[in-house]
Amino acid sequence: MLLLFSLLLQLQLQLLLQLQLQLQSQLLLQLLLQLLLLLQLSVLAVILSEAKDPETFNSPKPIGPFSPYLPAASPSPYQTQPKSPPTSHPQQNNPVHFRTPIPNSGQSPKPITAKPPKNRLLQHLLHGHKNAKTKPSTQEVNRMHSILPDIRYGLRQLRKSPSFTLTAILTLAFGIGATTALFSVVDGVLLKPLAYRDSGRLVVIWERVRYIEKLFPYVGANPRHADIWRKQSTAFTDLTLLQQGSTGISLGADHPRLVGKITALPNLLDILGVQPTLGRNFLPEEAVKGHEHVAIISYRLWQTLFNGDSAIIGRSVQITGTPFQIVGVLPQSFYFPKANELSVSLLASHLPDNEIITPLAIDPTRSFGWNSDYGNYVVLGHLKPGISIAQATENLNIVADNIAHQIPPNQLDGPAKGALATYIQPMKEVIVGRTSTRLWLLMAAVLSVLLIACINLANAQLARFVSRDREAAVRSALGASTAHLLQSALAEVAILSLIGGTLGVALAIFAVHRFAGYAQLAIPRTGAITVNFTVLSLSVLLTVGASFIFGVLPALRVLRVKPQQALQGMGRTSGSRRSGMLRRWLVGAQVFACTTLLLVAGLFAKSLIHLSSMDRGFSPGHIVAADVFLQGNAFGEDKDRATFDDGVLEKLRALPGVQSASLVSAMLLTGESWIDGVVPIGHAAIQSQQANYRWIGPDYFATLQQRIIEGRALDEHDRTQKNAVISEATAKAVWPNQSPINRQFQRNGNTLTVVGVVADARNNSLRAAPVNMVYLPYWDNPPYATYFLIRSTQDPALLTQSIRDTIWSYNPNVTIARVHTLDSQLSDSLAPEHLETGIFAAFGAAALLLALLGIYGTLSYSVEARTQEVGIRMALGATRQSVYRLMLSTIVAPVSLGLALGYIASLTIGKSLSALLYGTSPTDLSVILPVLCIFALAAVAATSLPCRRAAMIEPIKALRTE
Repeated sequence: MLLLFSLLLQLQLQLLLQLQLQLQSQLLLQLLLQLLLLLQLSVLAVILSEAKDPETFNSPKPIGPFSPYLPAASPSPYQTQPKSPPTSHPQQNNPVHFRTPIPNSGQSPKPITAKPPKNRLLQHLLHGHKNAKTKPSTQEVNRMHSILPDIRYGLRQLRKSPSFTLTAILTLAFGIGATTALFSVVDGVLLKPLAYRDSGRLVVIWERVRYIEKLFPYVGANPRHADIWRKQSTAFTDLTLLQQGSTGISLGADHPRLVGKITALPNLLDILGVQPTLGRNFLPEEAVKGHEHVAIISYRLWQTLFNGDSAIIGRSVQITGTPFQIVGVLPQSFYFPKANELSVSLLASHLPDNEIITPLAIDPTRSFGWNSDYGNYVVLGHLKPGISIAQATENLNIVADNIAHQIPPNQLDGPAKGALATYIQPMKEVIVGRTSTRLWLLMAAVLSVLLIACINLANAQLARFVSRDREAAVRSALGASTAHLLQSALAEVAILSLIGGTLGVALAIFAVHRFAGYAQLAIPRTGAITVNFTVLSLSVLLTVGASFIFGVLPALRVLRVKPQQALQGMGRTSGSRRSGMLRRWLVGAQVFACTTLLLVAGLFAKSLIHLSSMDRGFSPGHIVAADVFLQGNAFGEDKDRATFDDGVLEKLRALPGVQSASLVSAMLLTGESWIDGVVPIGHAAIQSQQANYRWIGPDYFATLQQRIIEGRALDEHDRTQKNAVISEATAKAVWPNQSPINRQFQRNGNTLTVVGVVADARNNSLRAAPVNMVYLPYWDNPPYATYFLIRSTQDPALLTQSIRDTIWSYNPNVTIARVHTLDSQLSDSLAPEHLETGIFAAFGAAALLLALLGIYGTLSYSVEARTQEVGIRMALGATRQSVYRLMLSTIVAPVSLGLALGYIASLTIGKSLSALLYGTSPTDLSVILPVLCIFALAAVAATSLPCRRAAMIEPIKALRTE
């Protein structure tokens, strides 16, 4: 234990130093940690003082004024008061006070009293400062002396049970650590306000558009509409328009590095209440074409790309080949949500942090149509004081109605009334709203495991205190008060809680640092996840609560101890029955929590298996993807981008082991994009169907192994023609019960001919049914973001660098975002499901193990407590099978009730989580039956050994047992 305590203190000192460096402004947090460290040092000092006096540690303590067995202020009713000191027999020992002769002294021998500890800290605690003139009163000394022996007594008891001590410490550390770590996530993601001025009044304004509301209930606003909102609305102090994306930056001589970029109106930072650390904010005139080549960069980019150069203001950085002058540096703590965090739908994709902001220079009245261009921009607003979201929505809807009446009739799907509306969300809700249910659910799962662990420890403590009833009775009979017995019983609980809680905090800090990198695709705001004062306060409350459950409640047994009955050997049966009944129903509570957790974990596991193994309509195996951005003046013309794509595809197909190579304008499984109408020839635009458009290269369907149902795929012959391939769903929606081959439709004034129909595929998301798709050849509209797909027989890890070198050998100035496998893209798209299933599975397994340990421990204690009863039954003719059934019957009822209640609870929870489940339901027998069977088999294994031990009891030996 000394070694464990020393390692624990060393670890905590290191963590304290790190936190002091990171949290210099949080003085209260530092004081809390230092106080916790002081308490541990006090306990360590007691351990050291015990280690220096092994005889005192190991030998039984004499009953004296400072013994934990007696109250210091009152003598025992069983001891006689000493008379005057004898003179003729100086070496005679008194039964209570041990007297020793003093050589060369004429004085009477004095009773031996407890020596003050040599440790300076304990001397200071017991006697105050050595220079103090007044001595503490006898009552104060007795009170201080009564605490330290209780700590020594608790340490002795824990040392006698090393397996229980280690199990209790590790169980508490795991439970408190896991709960603290996950609460750090909940606090950082859900509870902590956004790091902007008056962040509670920051809102995102979406637009509801009638003709696309079946696909998207709300979308990013049309910039033309947003400009009118800004001029006419009276509910906001200001509105801004922004667009997010990724771009390549460099200093000119190196390959571009990918960073997140925000293009916004100059008032963005003013609305957020943020001012640059260096330099200035944007000027209003910089939102004009020709004057927008200025930039504000992040603190991290300043440090990494410019090495923290203090003369950064005025320098230039190449953005897509164009020089931008740096006019400011953002504060170190500034963070703006990524594009996949500030969006209408959750997109699990690798996006870089926003590192650079440039002015948005547009003319909304000329650059955008009246009823198009939705979803590419985000409108951010700051509500005026006293204005609610409902009032702001009502105000904007009036403006939206006026906008709808200005839209030409041939662009409206129905009447102008109700064609447009707005939807306002708090900015924080937009970022974290989709993950709040998952996080609270995971928090509940962790708390369930902690509760099960505390019940297990309470069971063990209850058994230990029951076995010490006689000891407590003897101490009570010798004069120990009930309060003193309770204090002595709680000493070891306090030691276990202190060590387990501290180790749990250390584990939580370690887990939080690891968790942020692991969960960045599944959870937003991972940068705000820290172990702060709020989190540590919860950890202290958890430690106190766990101590109350597993220590205080069992320790209250001492209040019911009757010395006379215990000393006469009576009361064992009734006490055992009461405590045995309590332990059995505690096991039932464990089974209930464990069953609920396992069934919910099973539902999420079945959902993840369904998503991972479903027919996707394409084969991701052996495919490597390269994400390439073509930006800047060198790729401003369509022919320049088409030439680059042609040249790179030719080089990629020549790589060893490559079977086919192609490209697509949008990466698979990253959501819907490029949504436009499919208008059959001879029909009005308002009767069109919406579809996702993709620009692809030849061999695209062959590379993905996507099946052609009718007609043919696109090839090189389509360069001189306007041809298209559509999905099966599009064919059924536009030309129901007809063959679409050679039929024509219009888009943006172009007439396109259908030459093939491809099988439906879940290109955008595995969580939704296949949507309408239209595939066009890339040379008609070469994309700026090109995703090359290469199917090869080589190991993808060996092919990655070859692909990079091949692309840069053609043009070293393009930005390669990343090179990855399509299998990893598939896994990334299911990041939230992977996270929640992994956590549920881990905690479900831990809960199962703890529940089985509880069943095993309770049944083992029951066998031990009823040894004589079993011996009598067997002496009277009971068979081993009947004894087996007798022992098993004591645990069947609570386990069965726990299973039934757990199943009912899982049904209720599963129904509320149906939106998060795919391919399964709370009543899915393929989940329920395996979970119940696993638990039943594990329970049989846990009960077999104690029941077999009971059946093997020899009657003669049992009857001799006292």
